[in-house]
Amino acid sequence: MTSVLDRLSPAQWDTWYSEGRAIDRLVTDAEADRFLQHVNPPAGASVLDVGCGIGSLSRQLSRWGYDVLGLDFSPVAIRTAHRQGVNGRLDYGVHDFDAESIPPRLQPGSLDLIVCRNILPFIDHTRFMVDARRWLRPGGQLYVLARVWSERGGEPDERPWQRGFTEKQVQELQNGWAEQERCWLGRHTALFLSDQRRRAL
Repeated sequence: MTSVLDRLSPAQWDTWYSEGRAIDRLVTDAEADRFLQHVNPPAGASVLDVGCGIGSLSRQLSRWGYDVLGLDFSPVAIRTAHRQGVNGRLDYGVHDFDAESIPPRLQPGSLDLIVCRNILPFIDHTRFMVDARRWLRPGGQLYVLARVWSERGGEPDERPWQRGFTEKQVQELQNGWAEQERCWLGRHTALFLSDQRRRAL
């Protein structure tokens, strides 16, 4: 499996986005349905879209009434996202979660929801998971979508922009979270994690 040490540069991603090869996975009806079943911040909630790419999920979150900041380390992806439109509820920025210090906007306890859609296999996810817990408000949630590969068959070398996790790595992502929910979306798994259990209605 690919390790964090096999880091892909922003320049490489810029090339793939420019060539149209690294395209955001569209938010399907099935993913939207599962997301809305498990994620429960109120309208106006503060959301961080990590590795937002060209902003497919960021725009959907904005349409659902959330205040969204999308960050990606590819300037080409962020320029494309900006061309799709920004508004009072949606903004984008260039940021490298591995190589740069934490942006001032990401203060402890400042976020209701963090979404990580097909990005964790590309960054130092162990370090990131610690940061994410600090940024979330009490009861805040972390949404992770990741492709799952078998232990024997890793990601295809010809499509290095499609990294994933093994089942063991997915289990490790869930360690220590008070509330853990999981579902399958084709070859992808979706995790909904929180440090505070929701009260039964």
